[in-house]
Amino acid sequence: MLPGTIAHETCHAVVALLMGARITDFSVIPSGDTLGHVEYTNPKIPIIGNTAISIAPLMGCPAILLLIGRSLGVHFDFPQASFDILTESRYLLDGTLSFITGLDYMNWKTYIFLYLALALGAGAAPSKTDIITMLPGLIVITAAIFALDYFGVDMQYPYDVFSRLSAGISVAMIPLLAITILVGMLKLIAVLRKG
Repeated sequence: MLPGTIAHETCHAVVALLMGARITDFSVIPSGDTLGHVEYTNPKIPIIGNTAISIAPLMGCPAILLLIGRSLGVHFDFPQASFDILTESRYLLDGTLSFITGLDYMNWKTYIFLYLALALGAGAAPSKTDIITMLPGLIVITAAIFALDYFGVDMQYPYDVFSRLSAGISVAMIPLLAITILVGMLKLIAVLRKG
């Protein structure tokens, strides 16, 4: 999981610097129940700065995977953006399954991509601290977006942002599906061995 840990902590650190914070400690060495950590001073942008820092791995790890995938010849289409959660969930699931079934499993590059999808997908997952830190800013951002939409402000830019966010989440879902399939296969093998 080291590539995911490195990407996760680096995303936090880069965005912390962009938000005007100073990095005080950085580690990708497992310690206790954490795989790594980054400590920083308070960002210069209140509320939104902490949210951006906390959410950075969720966006950064899939972005890194998309860039690596492109260099390995793996192409990913961005799904449509939607404010409807059920519609968006269907797009995410359909896009992810379509992507996985469309991979060239006869090409060795596909397996490098799948390994990195597992490591970087796991690295994209927010920690408990990340979730707690990002919530106030996400509430403010979500309320602002819905208020702007309510008052008839053109929402094309937020739609584009949600489209990119959807693509990132789709890529991050790949390892979750892979782990589910792997665990299912291992359980099936265990049942067959007993029978």
